Amino acid sequence: MVPARSIDTEADLREQLEHIQAAMLRIEQEERGTLDAVDPRYRASARNLLHFIAFHRHRHPGLEVALRQRGLSTLAGCDPHLLHTLSAVLGWLSPCPASAGFPAGPDRQQGERLLKDHCDLLFGLAGSQGGTAIMVTLPAAAAQQPGLIRDLVQAGMGIARINCAHDDPDTWRALVAGVREACAATGRHCRIAIDLAGPKLRTCGLPDLEGVVDGRPQRDRLGRLLRPCRLLVTDAAAAAHNLPADVVVLPVEGEGLEGLQRGDRLRGRDASGRWRELLVLDLAAEGIGMSCNQRCRFIRGLRFQQEGGGAWLEVADLPAAPGELLLRPGDELRLTAAPMEAPDAVACSLPEVFASLSEGERVLFDDGRIAAVIHSASPAELGLTITHARPRGSRLRNDKGINFPDSPLALPALTAKDQGDLAFATEHADLLSYSFVHCAADIEALQLALRRAGREELPVVLKIETRRGFLDLPRLLLAAMRRPAPVGVMIARGDLAIECGWEDLAEIQEEILRICAAAHVPCIWATQVLEAMARTGMPTRAEITDAAMGARAEVVMLNKGPNITATVRTLREIVGRMRSGHPGGIQSQDPLLSCLSFRSNCGAEQQESLVP
Repeated sequence: MVPARSIDTEADLREQLEHIQAAMLRIEQEERGTLDAVDPRYRASARNLLHFIAFHRHRHPGLEVALRQRGLSTLAGCDPHLLHTLSAVLGWLSPCPASAGFPAGPDRQQGERLLKDHCDLLFGLAGSQGGTAIMVTLPAAAAQQPGLIRDLVQAGMGIARINCAHDDPDTWRALVAGVREACAATGRHCRIAIDLAGPKLRTCGLPDLEGVVDGRPQRDRLGRLLRPCRLLVTDAAAAAHNLPADVVVLPVEGEGLEGLQRGDRLRGRDASGRWRELLVLDLAAEGIGMSCNQRCRFIRGLRFQQEGGGAWLEVADLPAAPGELLLRPGDELRLTAAPMEAPDAVACSLPEVFASLSEGERVLFDDGRIAAVIHSASPAELGLTITHARPRGSRLRNDKGINFPDSPLALPALTAKDQGDLAFATEHADLLSYSFVHCAADIEALQLALRRAGREELPVVLKIETRRGFLDLPRLLLAAMRRPAPVGVMIARGDLAIECGWEDLAEIQEEILRICAAAHVPCIWATQVLEAMARTGMPTRAEITDAAMGARAEVVMLNKGPNITATVRTLREIVGRMRSGHPGGIQSQDPLLSCLSFRSNCGAEQQESLVP
C-alpha cells in the first residue's frame, strides 16, 4: 500500500517512486501466467499495461504535484512508456537507482511505434496516414445509391461500418459491393467493419394502434388561421405520388363523389367527436382536393355527408400506428417475459435476464428517457414504478432499448443471432466489432467461433458499452492479446453513458483512452459525433469541441444522416488540424506570434487596446 505520509523532501519523492517502480516490476512476476499466454506480438504491450495497473494502484495522491514542483516529468501522458519514463525520473533523483539492471519497458519511441504498428494492422491504410481515420455507419439506402458510398470514400471515409442489428444479409451484401466498387473507382482504401448486434435488450409486444390521419391547419402565434389543412381524398386502392409536403392523403370509400363540384361541403364528426367541415377545392384524376379550417383526425369508419344529403364518403382502412404506452412519473408498469395486451405491460426481448434482477434496482428505457425502479421481480415479469419521464408523459414504443445499470446480467455477448451473422461477417469483413463484451469468456467464445469459421486472423474491435466491460477492460485486452490477430477498442458512449451515468461519461472515456494507450491498442471514439450536422447540416458548438477531442483517438465514428458526406469533410478538417498541432489552421509554432498576427489585422484603435 502507498505510505500515508506526505511527500515533503526529495528523499520522500525518491522513496515513493521506488515504491511504485518495485510494484510495477513485481506485477510482472505475479501475472507471469497471464504474460506467458499473450502472443509474442503483444508481449511488450501487455507488460506495459500491467505497469499501468500497478502504477495506479500504488500512486501517491500528491505525486504529480511533488514532481511538478521540482521541474520533473509528472508522468502525465506517459502511459505508453510508463516504466521507462518513471525510471528516467528516478535517474535524475538518484545516480544509482534501486532498479538498475532490471528490464525496463518500452521507451517513448518504441511505445509510439507499437501503437502505430497495431493501428496499421487493424485499420490498414485507413489508419496509417499519421492522422485520425474516419468510420461511417452506412445507411440501408446506400445499398441502392452507390454514388453515396463513392462520395463518402472520396470525402475521407476510411472505414465503412455495417451494423447487423439492422437490415438483412441482402442489404449488407449490397453495401459491401458498393464499398468495393467505390474503392476501385476512386483509387482510395476503405476497410469494412461489421458489427455483431450482441444481446441488445429491447421492448416488444406492444400491439399496433388504430391508424390515424391527422390534418393540421397552419396558424400564427395568436391562433389565427394562415392556411387550412389540405387533403387529397382518394380511392382506397389508388396511390398518390409527387404531392406537396403539406398535403395529407385520405383513402375513402363512398357514393356520389364523382358528382362533387368545387365549393361543395361535407360535414361529419372526426375522431375526437367534434363536427368538422370539408370544402371541395378541386377535382383531379388522382382524387379530390379538399380543405379543413380546423384540426381534423380521421380514423377508419368515419363518415362525412354532403349538405342536402347528396354524396358521402367513409374513411377506409388506414395503416396501423406503432403501439405505445404513455408513462408519467409514479405510474406502474409491468415488464413481462411474454407479450400481453394490457394497458400497463410491455414485453422484454430477452426475459432470461429477469433471474439476475432484484428489487430496488433501476431500469432505463429508450436511452434513459424513461427511468423506473423494480418493486417486484419474478421469472415471469417485473413490477416497475416510473421514476423519471416528462411531466406530461413520455411515450414508450416497441424496439426501444432497455438497460439495467445496477444489475450483474449473465448474458453472453455472442448470441444465437450473432452466430448466424458471423457467417456473413467472416466472409466479407475486414474487421469485426464485438458488442456488449464484458468478460474473458466472451473473448474466448468469439475466438472459438472465428477458429471454426477459418478466420482466426480477423481483427476484432471490443465495444465497451457496459459498466462491467469498462471495469474489466484491462483483463479483456489481455485476453484478446492471446491471439496474434489485431485488436482495438470502441468507446460506445451511448449505452456506456446510460449504464454508468451521464455525469461520469467524460471521466470514463478519458480512462478508456489511457488504458488503451498503455496497451498500445487503437481506440475508436464513437456515438453522436457531429450528430446534429449529419441530421440538419449545421453542427452545434459542443459538437465541434467533441469532434476535436475525439482526434486523440485513432478513429472517430460518424452515424448516418442526410448530410453525412458534408459531415465527413468537416470532421476530416477538424481532426486534421488537431493532429497537425495547428488549431484553426494557424501555421505559426509560437502562440505569441499567432496573437501578434491577429493584431496586425486589427484597426489602429483596436491595436492600442490590445497591445500594452
